[in-house]
Amino acid sequence: MNPMRVILLVLDGVGIGENPDVWQSRPQDQGAHTLRSLRQNIPDLYLKNLARLGLEHALAARDGLRLPDWQPAASYGRSRLAHPGADSYLGHQEIMGTIPKRPALALMSQVVSELEGLITSQGYQVRRPLEGKNLLLVNEAVIVGDNLEGDPGVTINLTVATDHIPFDEALRIGKIVRQAVYTSRVIVFGGPGIDANDILDRVQERANGQIGVDSPSLGVYNKNLHVVHLGYGVDPDQQAASILSRHGVRVVLIGKMADLIICPEAHRNPVVPTALVMQATSEARRQAALDSRQVFIAATVQETDLAAHEGDYVKLAAVLEEADRGLETLLAELSEEDVLIICADHGNDPQINVGKHTREETPLLIYQKGQPCTSFGVRATLADIGATITHLFNAPPTQDGSVIEYRRNI
Repeated sequence: MNPMRVILLVLDGVGIGENPDVWQSRPQDQGAHTLRSLRQNIPDLYLKNLARLGLEHALAARDGLRLPDWQPAASYGRSRLAHPGADSYLGHQEIMGTIPKRPALALMSQVVSELEGLITSQGYQVRRPLEGKNLLLVNEAVIVGDNLEGDPGVTINLTVATDHIPFDEALRIGKIVRQAVYTSRVIVFGGPGIDANDILDRVQERANGQIGVDSPSLGVYNKNLHVVHLGYGVDPDQQAASILSRHGVRVVLIGKMADLIICPEAHRNPVVPTALVMQATSEARRQAALDSRQVFIAATVQETDLAAHEGDYVKLAAVLEEADRGLETLLAELSEEDVLIICADHGNDPQINVGKHTREETPLLIYQKGQPCTSFGVRATLADIGATITHLFNAPPTQDGSVIEYRRNI
């Protein structure tokens, strides 16, 4: 039996139009459509490999337009979000086959005193570095504040100057915070070349009550970035990566995927630049083919999300073009034993609200050389992706999700 190889590529934040429930759950996202907004601002953008696979067909079907007059190489459709809000961490957990449970919201203003006492009780030096502000500085190297990139109360951030405290020590502080709050995430991240003053210089306070660090402006999103996401109500053991690892499949996590998905046995490469993400993905697949191993490669292009957070359409287009060029190399090497799945985790439409994720459906393309393609329509949850991946390996099912019948002759 020939070895199966599945490659999952997540284009972070590349939404395809508002989730149907935004009218009740997130009215501020009405009208969101990241790809349409990008096209309106960069009208000459052409992503030939994504178009070849079926992105234009998925877009046309979503918007009720006439389908392109060519046959796509991949089966196509779109997925709805089942997790609350619009969040990269939650979206990735859902993609892996577990629909996250609903957490409780908490702003720093509500928990700062409790956190100050709890962290201090564990032997750390804690102070409020900005008078009258609900922000904590721990051991003169870790800033605890609200996450400014998501909705208020969803995430607490620990921003770390790793030249002044070991990251493992900062992670211990993060776990203390995780025990005290029920937000969907506690994120511990940082890198070298910065100190507490650099971080404090980038503190922003929002009218909605958030106070935290403008993370992208720190310049730590590079190969030296350290980041761990501590989630709420998610069981990694019931996700595709862990299930496949137990099933004897080699698991490789690349880019932001390596930060968001817990699978101790996986090989991790938390690279950020898009060209390197695509190169690492092709190399992992190439190595698996040489070794005749079953392998699951999951990679996330994060720079799409970062560019959209900045409201920079030119940069967003350039990142997508970079990913598209990387796809050309990958597609040329795929054989009948490879399945390529391309999706997103949420939207990020700057025309709706610069710097904020938007609750959108996401495109979904599934390619297998030699397989006749079809439209599989709209999936109720991103978890169908994880369920389909474990099914392809004849492994046990994920906690949530249904198998996608993406082949006409399945």
